[in-house]
Amino acid sequence: MKINIVRLCAFIAAISFFGCEKQGLTGLSSLINLSDEAPGTNCAAGGVKVVSGLDANRDNILEDNEIQNVKYVCNSTQVSDKQLIIYFPANGVGYSTSSASGYIDTIEVLRDFNILNYSDADSITFSAYLQTSDSSVSCTVNLFNMTDNTPINNTTLTSNSTNVELKTTQVNFLNDLPHTPIKLGIQVRSGQEGTVVYYILPMITIYRH
Repeated sequence: MKINIVRLCAFIAAISFFGCEKQGLTGLSSLINLSDEAPGTNCAAGGVKVVSGLDANRDNILEDNEIQNVKYVCNSTQVSDKQLIIYFPANGVGYSTSSASGYIDTIEVLRDFNILNYSDADSITFSAYLQTSDSSVSCTVNLFNMTDNTPINNTTLTSNSTNVELKTTQVNFLNDLPHTPIKLGIQVRSGQEGTVVYYILPMITIYRH
């Protein structure tokens, strides 16, 4: 089952949205707005504001009265050489699949990623925003070694939320990464064949001594 790029349109210069067709009785779309978040109370060093909700009037614009969730992806407030966030290249574009066997995304790829380039790294995490169109069906995402065609252990993220939910790995998978350059990709799968699941804004964070 081929992965689909969820439609991405300009909202204003710094804001974009993608619509995800939700299944069920409502027949409404779930929309997401992404915008830059200036340094302040929500993010000390700035970051990205992620706003989501249902398109009640079906105009493909997320209006204030349709907002259900607001989350922030904040830039690090630590010294830059102590924490490094690496975003995947199609940052800000949402992806979906309905495949239960899983699909390897060929766009969200870090080419020639080599953990040995970060010799003083002592831990690493993987994060992404996940969503499912059916709360009884899970959305599962993990990092994938496209060079050796194998998943990266301890990188699995899972959500059953029909609202966009930020998930982060809880296990340090530093030692699960090959000590050679690899194509580091993302695998996404639905908990039930035919049910659409989504992810957006995947990133890895490397923490250094």
